[in-house]
Amino acid sequence: MKNLLVFTTLLFSTQVFSRPFCVAHRALGYGQLENSLAALTAASRSGAEAIEFDLHHTKDGKTVIYHDKKLDRDIKGKDCPIKKEVHEIHSKEIRALCRLVNDEVVPTFDEALQELSKGESRLFIELKDTVTEDDFKLIKKYYSDRPEKIFIISFDEKILAKVTAKQKTDDYFSKTKTILLKKYGYFGSLKEIDGIDAKYIHKSKVKRLIKRGKIVGVYTKDTSDKIIKYLLKGAQFITTNESKKCEDIIDQMFP
Repeated sequence: MKNLLVFTTLLFSTQVFSRPFCVAHRALGYGQLENSLAALTAASRSGAEAIEFDLHHTKDGKTVIYHDKKLDRDIKGKDCPIKKEVHEIHSKEIRALCRLVNDEVVPTFDEALQELSKGESRLFIELKDTVTEDDFKLIKKYYSDRPEKIFIISFDEKILAKVTAKQKTDDYFSKTKTILLKKYGYFGSLKEIDGIDAKYIHKSKVKRLIKRGKIVGVYTKDTSDKIIKYLLKGAQFITTNESKKCEDIIDQMFP
């Protein structure tokens, strides 16, 4: 273990972050329902270093916290339009007819940021369909003095291009980070995107990207073996459903 600690300490001494950190996938790991306000609150109040959650936009342009395209999982309400996609449903319908299985309403982006801004966690905000000017305004409203806490992530490079364009024209957003989600380690330059969150990535690619000043993380690693494996590859963050386990491992490896 002593040699392992020396190795990992040296490995991270030249990287962007002083030590790797865990990202609570969908705010899981603290005993509450994914992407619920209860989960976001529990993760934040438990001191999670980073919290990931998902954004979708309704028919009237409101932003809600939910992972899937349709409201057909973790939802109850006999009149909830679960066969429609979120972008086809008015926000008032969702509010009036749908409930999460923990009896909460589907939280809005505004409600989530209002609660999360009370804590110090980094936010990994996953854009599922688009990003709006209202989204940018809400981020600035609640995190006006902490742009470094904001990581905007997506599988869609076109959506991230809207964010990188904003970074060029807005000094606040120039201090936030963009992260591209990819299943496999990326072979391109990433250009203006600040980093990558991959499901699988080779150690050599991690080193190459970090050397170019990019941020490198992996998703979704839940077993101790996988978490340790990717930390040893040099991953700077681990997205996980098992936040406390991940935190304990990092505390042991990076005391």
